[in-house]
Amino acid sequence: MSTSKTPSSFPELPIASIRRRLAALMYDLLILMGLMMVYGFIALPIASVLGGLNCQPEAMDYRPCVGGPIYQLGAVAVIAGYFFWSWRVAGQTVGMRAWRLILANPDGVQLTWRQCILRAIVAPLSIACLGLGYFSAWARSDKASWHDLISESQVRVLPKRKK
Repeated sequence: MSTSKTPSSFPELPIASIRRRLAALMYDLLILMGLMMVYGFIALPIASVLGGLNCQPEAMDYRPCVGGPIYQLGAVAVIAGYFFWSWRVAGQTVGMRAWRLILANPDGVQLTWRQCILRAIVAPLSIACLGLGYFSAWARSDKASWHDLISESQVRVLPKRKK
C-alpha cells in the first residue's frame, strides 16, 4: 500500500515536463484553428465591406482581405484573447486541462494581466527561435522556459483524480 501524500498546495505539485507542455500546446493549436475559422467566417465579409475590396468567392482571391492589417490585428486579438482569458480566469487552457497542467505564480496565485501579457509576448519568441525558449528548460533544474522566467510563473502537473 502506498503512503505517498497527495500534494495539497501549488508549490508541492511537480513541475511540468517540456514534453507534456508541448503536447498541451498541440491541443491548443487545434482549438485555435477552430477559433480562427469562426473568426474568418465573421471577419472576412466585414473586412470585404469595410475595406471596399473585391473578396468575392467567384474571384477566389482572399489575399486583399486577409492580408490587411485590420484583419490580421483581429486574428492576433483572437489568439491572445484565448490565452489571456484561459490563463487569467482558469489558470489553464483547454490543452493544459487535458494534460492536467496548471499555470500560476510560484505561490499558486493566478497570473496578473501584466504576467499574461509578458507570457504572450515571449512564448511565441520561445518557439520562433527554433524552440530554444522551450528546450532550454531541459538544462535548468526548475524546468523554466523563457516565458516562465519573464512572467515569473510556473506550470505544474495536477494530481490524477481519484475515482
